Amino acid sequence: MQNVNLYQFQRERRTGPHPRLLLVGFAALVLILLLHALWHVWRGNQAGAAAAAAELRAVQADGELAEAQGSFVEPVLDPALVPQLAERERFNLQLQQLVDYLDGEARSRQGGFLPILSALGDRHPPQGLWLTRIRLREGTSELRLDGLTEDQELIPAYLESLGRSDAFRQRQFARLDVQREDNGLLRFELSSSPKGAPGDE
Repeated sequence: MQNVNLYQFQRERRTGPHPRLLLVGFAALVLILLLHALWHVWRGNQAGAAAAAAELRAVQADGELAEAQGSFVEPVLDPALVPQLAERERFNLQLQQLVDYLDGEARSRQGGFLPILSALGDRHPPQGLWLTRIRLREGTSELRLDGLTEDQELIPAYLESLGRSDAFRQRQFARLDVQREDNGLLRFELSSSPKGAPGDE
């Protein structure tokens, strides 16, 4: 009779990473941490250098500002300039008045009396006011209007309407006289010349 041994010796199998592989991984982790620390140190040095340079520039700017303030001399107005400036302003005002006058003369001579008569007709109220006389002198620069009205409030409304026309936009009147007639109507006289001016009747 033969004996058969059914028991076989098996070596224990190890599971998990190899110790050598763990050692390599740990060394790599230490290297990465060391590089990260070195990078932070380098960035800190760069920031410190930039801060030092900025502080140096600020100190230099403060020194330049103090030097400029020390050498600054407040300007003093020359008393002779005040009357010269007033004279120049007076001359400019007279020149502008002359330009306005010549411009008005040119427009009045260019258009003649037709634009004025057209404006008087276009802006005339439909009822309650009548013009009895229109007088133009000095190339239409002097104007006098005589008329009658039933209501005195129609006069300023008529003047406002005339002022919106191109022919009367730059024209100014110097005198307005209103008198009540015996028949109850109001007689008005509108003139661009003051009372008693030459040629005014």
